[in-house]
Amino acid sequence: MQIVIPSKTVKVFKETDVLVVGGGPAGIGAAMAAARGGAKTVLLEKRGFLGGNITGSYVETCNYFLKGTPFEAYGIYAEMENGYKAQFGKSHDIRANSPHRFSSEYLKIFLDKFVTGAGVEIFFHSLVNEVVMDGDKVSYVIIQSKQGAVAIKAKTIIDCTGDADVAFAAGVPYDLGREKDGLCQPGTVNFRIAGVDSEKLSRDGVDHLRSIGAQFRLDYRAGITGLSCKRQDIPFGRLTPGGQVTYINYPCAYGLDPTHFADLSKGEMECRQYILEILDYMRKNFEGFENAELSSIATEIGFRDSRRIHGEYMLTIEDMEANKHFDDVIAVYPRFYDMLAPDGNMGGDGKVEGKGYEGHIYEAVKDGRSFEIPYRSLLPQGVQNLIVAGRSISADHVAESGTRAISACLYTGQAAGTAASIALAKSETVKTINIPQLQDSLRKQNMILG
Repeated sequence: MQIVIPSKTVKVFKETDVLVVGGGPAGIGAAMAAARGGAKTVLLEKRGFLGGNITGSYVETCNYFLKGTPFEAYGIYAEMENGYKAQFGKSHDIRANSPHRFSSEYLKIFLDKFVTGAGVEIFFHSLVNEVVMDGDKVSYVIIQSKQGAVAIKAKTIIDCTGDADVAFAAGVPYDLGREKDGLCQPGTVNFRIAGVDSEKLSRDGVDHLRSIGAQFRLDYRAGITGLSCKRQDIPFGRLTPGGQVTYINYPCAYGLDPTHFADLSKGEMECRQYILEILDYMRKNFEGFENAELSSIATEIGFRDSRRIHGEYMLTIEDMEANKHFDDVIAVYPRFYDMLAPDGNMGGDGKVEGKGYEGHIYEAVKDGRSFEIPYRSLLPQGVQNLIVAGRSISADHVAESGTRAISACLYTGQAAGTAASIALAKSETVKTINIPQLQDSLRKQNMILG
């Protein structure tokens, strides 16, 4: 059954040079780079704060896989992390020898000034799911607001929604999930607890949360936990002197379409039941958790993959494994893959060769191995003034397990914003700009291109 919605007149709320949709890591990088490049820039975010999954889904540990490797963060991501550390340090974390973790709450506050300080105008509570096309260009983006629909006109639009919502509305073809059955990685609802015994969990300068997590994995694989959630790992966040564990990355719902509201609803409710179950289990089985209480649940279910656009080039896992060089490289990233098995298969050896069909994939950074991301993977087919950054760039499903990392998303965002500012200055489109000029500008911004 279908209905026809009558046409209506929509007020143009604002005109700008560059419009960035989505205020997660990719959007932060895109908006700041575009504004610093001289473009009048507006950033839209559906939530009431920036940070994307870092803040909204409690994914506070972003670059843990770089610890002990020859790689360091660079570009705007490094600015964000260093600026945050200067203000908030370790965010009360007393875990021994831990990688840097943000506080999702402090980061919300930090990002307000960090991003607006670059000259970006931010509008929260701005849900975008519709555009107006003029031939092969997006002429207006429509915000669904409580006052009705309003429009923003922009010369260049950068889609950093994580679900390629703008590209989808513009008719860009895409892939969703793995090739065989369309399954995506599970959605997770992280949660936070209070009331743990911080002294016991950090005694003798040892990170006892790490050993608890390792034992849980062994118990799960031995089939003795009795838990119903298909999740064999239980990553913990910061441990504070006040008895708080700032996130527990455990409750996972499988078989969901991250772009469908019915599946999102199902996943949220399913994961909340898993939270009660694991909370009871932790009280009974984890030393120091006897008095743990639920203190908060992430604002929404978080996903690891979603729509991936058809771009001018599709980055493949074979490209990444071979460290293929691209003439239009806009970021170099350490070879690191992390994919929870879309079908919930907890077996396998974690190797990328299984491509997600033989259990999970987890391959840590090894030596100095890396891969390149080409600019063409950010350019959607069929639309001239749209760039896509973040996890929705043009890549196959296994390759996305390497490009989805938070700092990688910010790097592609920074490249997209830089490209948009160059296109504006040269009166060109993002598809016709001079690539060496783009690369030179990125290098001047401390981006590493090889």
